[in-house]
Amino acid sequence: MQYTTIRPSRFKDIGGNVSPYTETVGSGKALVLRDGKAYRARWSRPSPTKGTTFTTADGAPMTFARGQVWVVFADRSG
Repeated sequence: MQYTTIRPSRFKDIGGNVSPYTETVGSGKALVLRDGKAYRARWSRPSPTKGTTFTTADGAPMTFARGQVWVVFADRSG
């Protein structure tokens, strides 16, 4: 789970509902769920052209299980 700022965008769906805008450039807290456990982590993405990195509390790269990784964006204010 990547905690970030989620705010209304200028876009609306066909029903007139405002679509959310998720800010993914910057850094913040994360929670990695793996093997039935939860690990506190940090995320960082310095620019829109760079990928997101996840690190452990001591700054080491976060390891993930082989295969597909799912990222859930959660509002940091909630």
